Amino acid sequence: MKDVSGGRRESIPNSLRRCLLRCTTLVLLFPLCFASPNTAPADELLASFPPPGTKGSKIAITVTAGESNRVGICPVTVVVRAIGPSFGAERKLTIELRPRLNPPSHNTFDFRQTITLQESDSVYEETFAVPAYYRWYHCRVRVLEAGVLLPGFDSSLSKSVFLTLGRLPELTIAIIEARTVDSDPPAWQRFPDCRSLSVGARGERPSSIYWQPPQLDHEQAKQSAETTSGSPVYIRRTHEDRLPPRWTDYNFADAILVSEKTLQRIHEESPPEFESLRQWLAAGGLLWCYGDAGTAGLDELFSLTNPWDRIPLQKIQESLQPQTARFPGATGLNTPPSGLDPGRRRVASGLDLEHPFLLLEGTRSIQQRIQTAPYLAGKIVYLDDPFPFPGSPNLWMAVIGESRQRIGTENRLGMNIANGDNNFWNWLIAEVGQPPVYKFLGMISLFVLLVGPVSYYLFLYLKRLYLFFVFAPIVALICTAVIGLYALIADGFGSRVRVRHLTLLNSAGDGITWSRQTYFSGLRPRDGVAWSRDSAVYPLRELQDSASLSPITSEPASAQIAIDDDVIRLTGSFMPSRTQSQFIVISPTQNAGSVIAHAGDGLVRVENQTAYPIQSILLADASNHYWLAESLDSGATVDATALLAIDAARWMTTNYLDYAPELPAGFQDASQSELLRLGNRRLRSQHNQSIFFSDNEGGLVEAMFRTAMVEQGTPPANRFIALADLPDRAIGIEDAKPVECIHMIMGEVQFEGHPNAPVDAGDREVQAESENQESEQ
Repeated sequence: MKDVSGGRRESIPNSLRRCLLRCTTLVLLFPLCFASPNTAPADELLASFPPPGTKGSKIAITVTAGESNRVGICPVTVVVRAIGPSFGAERKLTIELRPRLNPPSHNTFDFRQTITLQESDSVYEETFAVPAYYRWYHCRVRVLEAGVLLPGFDSSLSKSVFLTLGRLPELTIAIIEARTVDSDPPAWQRFPDCRSLSVGARGERPSSIYWQPPQLDHEQAKQSAETTSGSPVYIRRTHEDRLPPRWTDYNFADAILVSEKTLQRIHEESPPEFESLRQWLAAGGLLWCYGDAGTAGLDELFSLTNPWDRIPLQKIQESLQPQTARFPGATGLNTPPSGLDPGRRRVASGLDLEHPFLLLEGTRSIQQRIQTAPYLAGKIVYLDDPFPFPGSPNLWMAVIGESRQRIGTENRLGMNIANGDNNFWNWLIAEVGQPPVYKFLGMISLFVLLVGPVSYYLFLYLKRLYLFFVFAPIVALICTAVIGLYALIADGFGSRVRVRHLTLLNSAGDGITWSRQTYFSGLRPRDGVAWSRDSAVYPLRELQDSASLSPITSEPASAQIAIDDDVIRLTGSFMPSRTQSQFIVISPTQNAGSVIAHAGDGLVRVENQTAYPIQSILLADASNHYWLAESLDSGATVDATALLAIDAARWMTTNYLDYAPELPAGFQDASQSELLRLGNRRLRSQHNQSIFFSDNEGGLVEAMFRTAMVEQGTPPANRFIALADLPDRAIGIEDAKPVECIHMIMGEVQFEGHPNAPVDAGDREVQAESENQESEQ
């Protein structure tokens, strides 16, 4: 065989050629066998100002958006640079974003936030927490000063952005990358090798015919996490020194993976950043933590007082069952390789059977390595291993199986925010917008008689029959005006609100509030609704067909969201006139106080150290004895009455069902309405085109209350459940009138002493003196 240059080419034996071809094929297919998790693409540039050729501009602005595959928050970073040594004067600029979806969303809005440039500065940078209630197909950016658009500082809709809201519950993991000082860090500082985690997330086990992959070092593991593949797991790297300042900035993550020592260092060196992580965990997040020092350090960090739990063997076995993809976002069938039996190792010559990619770890071994503890609405999963990576796929399948209830923002909310939800109808204000049917029927009947035979015979008798054609429309206008005036007078011009406020508290006074609020205003409130900037706000709409909406446009939206100081404000069509609007508001609380039970001599005195006046409270001690107290103001102490278990169950079930979300009369048949009252999680609308299903019907916190108060019927040991007054700061409109509001609190109670323990003489004298003082007052 000759080449074009006339030289002689050596022939390659067929056997060697086939061997080389097989080796090349294996090398090319090897990355697909151990596909790495997806990671977020680079930030998307939304706008860059001023455009080329613009003269006279003294500043340059770039606006970039981070990825958001979850309903909630999209981080948008704004960087302003002075063209010159400094800005030269104090300036206030308003950054306006117009995110749009095609087809449009019912929650389409414009976002505005004002920034202040100091005279002596040359660079200003801030990350906005822009709500993401739908997929952003386009986003227009405008910059205004004193309400006037700066020349040239207006982008167009020609540029698409990548923001997507994946189908639930695609797993996104934020790995907190530890600070390192050398290229070969200790185990707790090494970046995790997530290949087994990716395999476990797909619900499959690697075949034993795979070659043993090389162990990845610190840098290789980081590069592996950056490789894009078809895995349903997305990896987001967050450096220890650049953690988000607010808890809502963690919205993109379903779980945070971090070593215990790194977490301890964050707590010591960056308390504000640790607090934002703690608040995210309290709101329903997942913390996957690993280490070899035990759980005592985590108990101290998060003020945990109860013993840790082990995952039941049955639940681990269910997580290891061969099945299709665990997440709807995954594609293709993920069945285990042929001939690979659960719980057994396949023998193959030349392979290391102890390698984690081949080891099918048993359920008891997994159970001994994992401990879990609830933290308010969230959960901590602790792996007793200094560096459990890559680990066996079975281990990560068990971890993910234990975490399913909290994967996905909408799954935690229990509502379909992007497309609307029929659960909108089970928390309405019943006394507004209801037409007086019988009065209207009487008025219409009177109108028919008046403009019919009465007016006809009257004008015929007066010989003015031609007036009949004038009298009828005048009376019709009068009747129409009376009906409209009646509606205005009956519903009023002010605002009303119905709030379902659920609060979780621990013994340290940390807590989270989950609030579902429905508003009705006779006239649209000028300032809209507003809550603290630390709150996560989700507008809930009824399920509608987006085809009925107007096409995508760059014109101003009818709804606006603005950040004013420390307040997030929703105006415009978020609060229309004479229409019920509904919101879900999640807010963390600090230093909220606790409930203390002083026990002795067969008595229990309950002290309310919280900021909430309590109407009625039920407590359970470690021996599952129950106590009930009523009318407990903030800072007050009252005697509790012992209850039997059946009476405690009746108190809890009655108080939950009396205030439970319920569909209005006529919306569905009575049997479905009763199922909803009992908390049937499988009750979904047959007309929901988005096929949305949540493990938490009504929301994660709602499910926790329903489980404790209805399904279990008694509070857990050392817990309390209380009915309390609604705090004024929970309402988004200052002068709104509360209607049928409910505030329930569930938390940890501190028992001091024992109900059957005798009280010594000194304590009895103090107790008698305090009782005398209270009686004198």
